[in-house]
Amino acid sequence: MSANKYSRVVADENVPREVVERLRELGCKEVFWISESGPGISDPEVWRLASAKQALLLTGDMRFLPQLQENEYLNGPPVVEYSANGFSKSELQDPRVATFLICWVFENGHHGAGEHVRLTVEGIARTRRQIWGPEKARRKRQA
Repeated sequence: MSANKYSRVVADENVPREVVERLRELGCKEVFWISESGPGISDPEVWRLASAKQALLLTGDMRFLPQLQENEYLNGPPVVEYSANGFSKSELQDPRVATFLICWVFENGHHGAGEHVRLTVEGIARTRRQIWGPEKARRKRQA
């Protein structure tokens, strides 16, 4: 990650500690973690804080989007949003998965000004028969 590109990051409360620590290791000058510095502030306040600091907003949800005015959103901070659902539990919400994916985004420069990057990981376990049914129908349509 280029420390100059985004030296400031505002990490929402739902961002795991491991992700915050890794971003600091990558060279961010300031990682303002809401859990440490302002727990309980409202979602729009988190958005406005990232805007005021000219920082990238790292969050696990976009519940605050409906609470913003169009101009606030369009002229707000760049956003990296991460969400995960597991196969049978919440195993894909493991901080190691989030850390890997989010750091990959930072290390590869997929976070520019005015961008909203959404990372969604969903684990779906199915039987081979459940998978084959739609594949069979797809092949039939193509024939």
